[in-house]
Amino acid sequence: MAKQAKYKKSFDSDIKFGNNNFQKILKFYLFECPTPGKSRRGTTFEGFGWQGTKQFSKLKTSLLAAASNSLKFNYYPCSKNELPDKFSMVKKVSPVDEYCVFLKTDEKTVMQSLFSAIRNAFAHGSFCVKKYEKTQVYFFSNYDNYLKAEIILQEDTLIKWIDIIKKGP
Repeated sequence: MAKQAKYKKSFDSDIKFGNNNFQKILKFYLFECPTPGKSRRGTTFEGFGWQGTKQFSKLKTSLLAAASNSLKFNYYPCSKNELPDKFSMVKKVSPVDEYCVFLKTDEKTVMQSLFSAIRNAFAHGSFCVKKYEKTQVYFFSNYDNYLKAEIILQEDTLIKWIDIIKKGP
């Protein structure tokens, strides 16, 4: 039986600032984060037209549709007490599959909490970018006294998400 590949979850990799896709991703998720109160340079979800339960539900559906099929089965917005079980579950996820485990109540909405978790990982340097099977994959971790988020997304997913948000509902 072949050994299953594992994700490298450390933050010691070089940051390739010259990569255009990385620049676009960093600019949007860190400097233009759409979660209110996270960046003075950003347009909020509401500014792009995403407001209310119905719109955020549509946004979630669109974001999951733009990701790999694996994310549909590994998307876990959690309460604090659910986090350990979900972190344990995603240990089985291998490259190039995606997952999102994050504290859903960090912000006003689940979507805002997800994007805040990605922003905070960039802001605190708790991210890395690695290539697996010719696919660029981003690993994000968010820690504040306890592990609040662990997210693995393909570069293509992150770029598609930017376009979906900016396009509006």
